[in-house]
Amino acid sequence: MEKRYVGNENQLLTARRVTFEEGLSQGVRAIELRNTDGLYVTCVEDQCLNLYDFSYKGINFAFQQKNGLVSGRYFNPAAPDFEFYWPAGMLYTCGLTNVGPGGIMEDGKFYPDHGRIGMLPAQNVTLRRTEDGAELKGSIHEGMLAGYHMELKRKITFPSKGKCIRFEDEICNHEPFDTEFAFLYHINLGYPLLSEHSRVIKGKGGGYSIHTGGEIPGDWAQCRAPEDHKDEDLFCHENAADRDGWAYTALINEKLELGCYIKYKTENLPYLMHWRNMCSHDYALGLEPSNCQVLGRDRERRNGTLQTLPAYGKKSYTVEVGVLDGKEEIAAFEAMVNAL
Repeated sequence: MEKRYVGNENQLLTARRVTFEEGLSQGVRAIELRNTDGLYVTCVEDQCLNLYDFSYKGINFAFQQKNGLVSGRYFNPAAPDFEFYWPAGMLYTCGLTNVGPGGIMEDGKFYPDHGRIGMLPAQNVTLRRTEDGAELKGSIHEGMLAGYHMELKRKITFPSKGKCIRFEDEICNHEPFDTEFAFLYHINLGYPLLSEHSRVIKGKGGGYSIHTGGEIPGDWAQCRAPEDHKDEDLFCHENAADRDGWAYTALINEKLELGCYIKYKTENLPYLMHWRNMCSHDYALGLEPSNCQVLGRDRERRNGTLQTLPAYGKKSYTVEVGVLDGKEEIAAFEAMVNAL
């Protein structure tokens, strides 16, 4: 047994709570997870159990914004400050009442950029070791007096051996009326996984450019070196699923012979949003399973893409983020996706 070789179980699997002590991150609580296969992540307890750090064998995969991990004390949803407080990180949760541009006023209520849920702290958080790794659970409530009340129940599974992390989420409507809602997994990839040697893989399906309303350009899959003052692109893709309803996408770096894949169910996440930002210092690539098209709740409603959660209803979501290591794994993954 491998356990005979170790004195402390952290030699095989690190699963511990930490608190940041300085700068804009001061006071933020997080949970570090690390295994012997080289996968390392931090889950931010004070921010929706979002995934901030993500590295594999010491190589960073995640894009992190200039201000780093910004504490929720600087979060002001009534101000146009999203670009200041948004930390990015590997997975940021968007919703539950708005995804996309904010500044929207409806019936006296204000809806900020990408909603509030991603900056709200989790409660009833439990962290336990299992035979196969670690399991993290918590819930995040979002509601208003005399208004809506939704809850995101989140379960995160991290392996003691392996190269992927899984999110199993459930959104519950705790009110006796239907509630409009939007939900997106903002998965942000950065250097060195992202470079001019990187490209995107996805299944069959069309799409369009959110910014122009026209066709997606022919070079949509290719990444470039950073350019000063380069405008961002935002594409909405269809993505073919397998017979079990799973869809797949990935960012592949040919030079590093590494990739990051995303696996998700299309039943409740019918759109794959693709954010390509090749601008210097904001250099990022987003692959974002979503239930909407990142238009903002007012335009989504007019577009017929703003979903509704029935009274006391709930919906479930599963997303897996993992590593492809080496030419053989990359080739096998690409062949599988192309066959869908």
